[in-house]
Amino acid sequence: MNGMKVRMSSLTIEGALIEGENPLPMFRSRDHHREVFVNENYVDEHKLNLGNDTGERYLPYRMQDRYSRAREMLELKTVVLENDHLQAVFLPDYGGRLYSLKDKRTNREILYKNPVFQPANLAILNAWFSGGIEWNIGHLGHTYTTCSPLHAAKLVDDEGNEFLRMYEYERCKNIFWQLDFHLPQGSEQLLLYVRIVNDNNHAVPMYWWTNIAVEETTESRVFSDTKDVIYHDPELKGFGTGQLPYLSSVPDTDVSYPMRFPYSNEYFFQTAESCKSPWEAIVYEDGRVFYERSTALLRYRKMFCWGNHQGGRRWCDFLAKPGEGNYIELQGGFAPTQLHGLEMPAHTIWDFTQIFGVSVVDTKLAYDESWDQAQGYVAAHLNEKLDEAEVYASHNKLQAYADKLPESILHKGSGWGELERIRREQAGERDIPQGILFTDESLGAEQLPWIALMQEGSLPESAVGDIPASWMVQKEWTRLLQMSLKNPDNQNWAAYMHYGVMLYEQELEAEAVDAWETSIKLQPSTWVYRNLAEVMKQRGQREEALACLEQAYNLTNGFPDRAFAEEYLNLIMLGKDYSKAWEVYESLSVQDARCDRIQIIVGKAALELGKYEFVNSLFNKEFAVIREGEVLIIELWFSYQARKLAESRNTSVTQQLIEEAKVMFPPPVNIDFRMVGA
Repeated sequence: MNGMKVRMSSLTIEGALIEGENPLPMFRSRDHHREVFVNENYVDEHKLNLGNDTGERYLPYRMQDRYSRAREMLELKTVVLENDHLQAVFLPDYGGRLYSLKDKRTNREILYKNPVFQPANLAILNAWFSGGIEWNIGHLGHTYTTCSPLHAAKLVDDEGNEFLRMYEYERCKNIFWQLDFHLPQGSEQLLLYVRIVNDNNHAVPMYWWTNIAVEETTESRVFSDTKDVIYHDPELKGFGTGQLPYLSSVPDTDVSYPMRFPYSNEYFFQTAESCKSPWEAIVYEDGRVFYERSTALLRYRKMFCWGNHQGGRRWCDFLAKPGEGNYIELQGGFAPTQLHGLEMPAHTIWDFTQIFGVSVVDTKLAYDESWDQAQGYVAAHLNEKLDEAEVYASHNKLQAYADKLPESILHKGSGWGELERIRREQAGERDIPQGILFTDESLGAEQLPWIALMQEGSLPESAVGDIPASWMVQKEWTRLLQMSLKNPDNQNWAAYMHYGVMLYEQELEAEAVDAWETSIKLQPSTWVYRNLAEVMKQRGQREEALACLEQAYNLTNGFPDRAFAEEYLNLIMLGKDYSKAWEVYESLSVQDARCDRIQIIVGKAALELGKYEFVNSLFNKEFAVIREGEVLIIELWFSYQARKLAESRNTSVTQQLIEEAKVMFPPPVNIDFRMVGA
């Protein structure tokens, strides 16, 4: 093969597709920051920006919570980049995930390649899947685009080699980002150049973590350029600081071997500022070593493992197939941990190069009992394969192509980048960054209302029973809608609904409520009553929130989407009105009543009402939407067993009885998703 080549292809795989999105706007946390607990070992210097700007944010995106575990054979689009030594396979419809990186010389997979495509509830917008390498930008919680399409294009370098660019416009922070992948002729390493552009007149909270899934074996061992780490303390549910290989949370255990963790855990390597080319590696029993190295901007590294316990092993099987889902995550990011905030200044470009490769080491030296000795050997080996000077030489070369326009569009991403380009052009504002190409062909139904607002001066009035096409919270669009509403001819229920969503996301609560109340006066709608319920819930006014949702229900004698029922049932259960919750559950359509999340919500009501047949059915199910760290079903299991004990002893359920049940009745494997515990 003469140089690197880029081509479209497809992947046939067993899996379950994402079947739709939750239509309701999910508003940001009122607290922009998170309280992060630290133990007595935590070093003060790492407290700066801890928790800053890590509060939940979702809009303008929608939750991707519609999927099941009913798998079938799927055909997914792929983009393939390869040279004589390596073949890289990307999934452009799923965040540009690097699905596979194969060493053609040995015909062996370098990464962990998932044998199935199975969405699960682990990301900021819910749906996520394991395997390969994921590019996480924008906000804590993987990324907004992990299960959404990116634009992909073919380009050619100065030596005639084709390379791959994937790119998108990130709507929450109003920034642009691109990924350039190169496999130069003869290269044994995959090269990635990343560019992030904040061309706003203000700083934005920024986040980046490259998430690499690699095979996990019993004796796989992790290294980086430092032994100093911030680790997760499960007792505190917070952080501590220490040095590998021994941490106070797991005394007398060398945790450079991830499988020695008795629970799910992570630690973050605290790379010194003086290190100009950080790296991370994992060594295997057969001498293989996967490594990645970068320029200094991507300063920090992380190891995450599911742990050697029932809950962790269940997660591995759940995300793939039994016995085929064992992986470890190696990650590289901008900040000391994923709970450290970071601000990207106005009118700034951040870029870095990251390089991925595989090699073979002397296992005797890499498995030296002394982590320091082994780390020194692995570091020296990596320097022979890829030293700091080579990393920066590659960076300078790849950086020169950052502004080059794509020559051939291979795959279409979202239409939001093109909409923003048109908005800027019409407003006489700045151009979008050079090197990124959006086209009219990417525009779709989601963008049509906003095109109408921009070009015709008014937001169209949709049918009150229809699902709104999309949400928008960007301040430039808020101003456009605000100006439009000054004209009485443009004042319709939908325009005021959207205006309220914008205002509430911007934390202008009183103004948002005024807009929604105006919308209801013009035309009552389930959508607006639900948003008012969110306001009441945020204020702690549960009864008023319930009343709003009941008004929504009464408008059409039902809810237009199951998401309403989920929120309504959650509110009822919050008040422990179990009879009412069950009554609502029984009134649902068969399809909605079968929904995983709804059944999980009403499980406690069924237990309290003595509906044991229903409760037992939950323990035999395999739920698709179980959340990482979620213990509702586990708690229901122990409560059920304690209740049965109480009945057999003719006594009442106490906490002591629940603790006894925890010992006597281990939960079935299929419902055990605990991060810590048995």
